[in-house]
Amino acid sequence: MLAHSEKRGPRGASSGRGQPSLVLRIYTASWKVFRRLLVFADACFVGFWLGVLRRETLHALDAFYYDQSKMYHQEGFNRQGLFNWEQRMIEAHFQGCRRVLVGGAGGGREMLALRRLGHEVEGFECNPRLATVANALLRQEGAQPNVHVVPRDECYEGTGVYDGVIVGWSAYMLIQGSERRIAFLRRLRAQMREQAPILLSFYTRSGAERRFRVIAALANTIRFLLRRDAVQIGDSLAPNYVHCYTREEVARELHEAGFVLAQYSTEDYGHAVGYAGPCGEALRQPFRRPSAT
Repeated sequence: MLAHSEKRGPRGASSGRGQPSLVLRIYTASWKVFRRLLVFADACFVGFWLGVLRRETLHALDAFYYDQSKMYHQEGFNRQGLFNWEQRMIEAHFQGCRRVLVGGAGGGREMLALRRLGHEVEGFECNPRLATVANALLRQEGAQPNVHVVPRDECYEGTGVYDGVIVGWSAYMLIQGSERRIAFLRRLRAQMREQAPILLSFYTRSGAERRFRVIAALANTIRFLLRRDAVQIGDSLAPNYVHCYTREEVARELHEAGFVLAQYSTEDYGHAVGYAGPCGEALRQPFRRPSAT
């Protein structure tokens, strides 16, 4: 009788603690190669289209995506309240905020939830259809329909000073280019009191992911030939344009816009809270890699 470690399963595959058969070793190796090829093919697909598509076309793709996505237009989705991670950030950082501005307000989910928590809320949105949905939702609640339509990547200039700002779910990562995102944050900062909090949310990445380097290399080769501005490592399509962040990138962009990173987390969803520094300028001290939070 064979020892337990020497018993064989069906078709010669080893069982127990024995060495895997040749078939299993070949399968495992080919599976790893196959997965790598899929990742590489995906990166090449995204890199090609990021290289070919103009900024205006990417904007049209984004508008089409949100116009066609039923979720953001549904009353049930917009009445569900804050996500768990949003609730944690509001409780931790926005308790003393009376007037709150919501950028990228979408269909009004955050606006309605914040209003129910007692905040005075005003919002803006670049997609006219979503702004219409949000304002209709606010009217149903007996609230002022104050979600304003603004051009893409622009900031609504309200009246007075806001005690806090929330850039709606993932809206920040839809702005193309670090310089535009920083300019957007600076315009928000100009309307905030000092030490006021700002909440951002985004897709995340580790700095070592090869996929994003392949995407940027291919896209920028095409864009160089077409004489267009380069994309950045972290740019992707999902299927519309998005930028996936590292912690250091979030801290740097906040810093350049006049904020200090207070909290960064990938729990449930990538998000960060910054606090407003001196108004109208980037923080005086040079940017340093943030410590773990």
